[in-house]
Amino acid sequence: MDHDDSVLYHPRCRFTLDGNREVTLQHLEFNGVQHVIRFESSKRKVQILTPLQQTFMDLMPVQAAEDTSNLLLSPMPGSVSAISVAEGDEVLEGSEVAVVVAMKMNNSLKAPKSGKIKKIHVSVGDVVDGDQKILEFE
Repeated sequence: MDHDDSVLYHPRCRFTLDGNREVTLQHLEFNGVQHVIRFESSKRKVQILTPLQQTFMDLMPVQAAEDTSNLLLSPMPGSVSAISVAEGDEVLEGSEVAVVVAMKMNNSLKAPKSGKIKKIHVSVGDVVDGDQKILEFE
């Protein structure tokens, strides 16, 4: 994406995408690493790099994302107030398996799929972070 840094932080910007397509986007925020933009009616996170930065990024090893398909992760920070299953239990998709209290509200955590519980990573009373492992399916 070719761009002029002087217009980057304006609410609406015009860019040339891939060297040949003129586009208009709305700049929403910048967190120091990524820009959040609205483009073609959807929010997107993008990185804008100089050619030199891109050369160095091309040399960086790609880190594979952790496979979380067999995990139930806490959706928010809070404390575990209940665990409704035990290791080895068979559960159905959508059944409550745990409760996390956040901001004085009970948040029921449902099984994302049917299966057997392989491991429970927390106990009642534990304080958890967002995206912390709650339990694991086989």
